[in-house]
Amino acid sequence: MNKAIVITACLLLVLFKSAFAQDQLKIAEDSDSKKDTQICTIKALDGNDQKVHVMPDYFNRLLKISCLKDTITIFDYWGVPAEVTVLNKNFIKISYAVRGGSDISLSNVMVLCINGGRLYEAMHVLEHVSSESEGEKELYRNIYKITMTLSGDDKKNYKLHVGIHDSVKSRATPAINYNYNNQTVLSFDAGRNVFYSIKEDIYDSFAVYPTTQKNYKEKLKGNYPVIILGKETYYYIKGGWYNLGRNNELSGFTTHTAR
Repeated sequence: MNKAIVITACLLLVLFKSAFAQDQLKIAEDSDSKKDTQICTIKALDGNDQKVHVMPDYFNRLLKISCLKDTITIFDYWGVPAEVTVLNKNFIKISYAVRGGSDISLSNVMVLCINGGRLYEAMHVLEHVSSESEGEKELYRNIYKITMTLSGDDKKNYKLHVGIHDSVKSRATPAINYNYNNQTVLSFDAGRNVFYSIKEDIYDSFAVYPTTQKNYKEKLKGNYPVIILGKETYYYIKGGWYNLGRNNELSGFTTHTAR
């Protein structure tokens, strides 16, 4: 009986210490979240100055962007401070880290604007991915990265200039090596509040990820803004950006958000 009491007491002590440590971690991360919150002022496309709050939640791995009553929440956010930059007067660029895998660095970038009191994702794409492996006989390095600048002073003439770098270097398989550099210019659709390379008529079905429905397919019918950045292609569909993969698969960036 005494042995059982001692074991129970030890288990309770371990649980208490674990809960206490978890509480202390949450308190520390909540403090860091408040410290790293950023507030920027931009001019909405309809002319009013608005404050945009970029708030990390390190404990829950969330990044929240809010303006007035509108909030976008990024669920695949990795816990480092986001890089926030105001572009001209009407846009805000937010670069945020995403959890990759072993030896993989990964980040996405959003360009936001405001119209009618609502946040619009004018662009939401892969910004950077790099991976590297090295051994005695093998070296493999892959880097994809984009940079951007904004020109123009009105929604009728805004242009987003995007630089693209994409390279692979393999010692074991040099035939696959390449080094791609290019510049592209995106126009602004003032009706949809998004940047685009081209607009494309689409009449097809696509597998959409992520989804809670097994084997879910979305039937698309209409004209859609498209961003082409090297080997990466993105479609603006129903208020969100999707990356087109193999076998007609659409992987959402903004399906990771909730308003």
